[in-house]
Amino acid sequence: MTHARSEPCGQEVDGATIDLAEIKSLLDGLALPAGDWAVHASAVMVAHGLLPEANDVDVVARGAAWARALTLGKPVSGVNDLAVRLPGGVEIWSGWLGEEIDALIDGAELVAGLPCVTPAEVLRFKEGLRRPKDLPHIELLRLHLGRGG
Repeated sequence: MTHARSEPCGQEVDGATIDLAEIKSLLDGLALPAGDWAVHASAVMVAHGLLPEANDVDVVARGAAWARALTLGKPVSGVNDLAVRLPGGVEIWSGWLGEEIDALIDGAELVAGLPCVTPAEVLRFKEGLRRPKDLPHIELLRLHLGRGG
């Protein structure tokens, strides 16, 4: 599925969703070099147990992990960044809407065996976009972070 979009927005896999075990399996199979990538967006919420599943798995990558992504698929252009879209709903991004990806990746936490952007960063991202689909996620993240609703 091809999206002409300016932001990571969730590539649905024929309406399917992806649970934590599937997320881990998909990402393990990619053999991305450690230290150069992190999971972002709703998949982070799945890793933290805030959601049972996600529509896709967004990954930010740099350096060796981005080079590996380019061997797995052809990049497509978004408005700001390139993405390699892979089977199973994995989207590997060369950037994140102008965010400093080194800071996102370097600040990642290991959650359920996955390097994940912090929930605070996911909240900041979702609050910035305030898409209708993000509103319930914003509330969950605020509660998780003790920021109230």
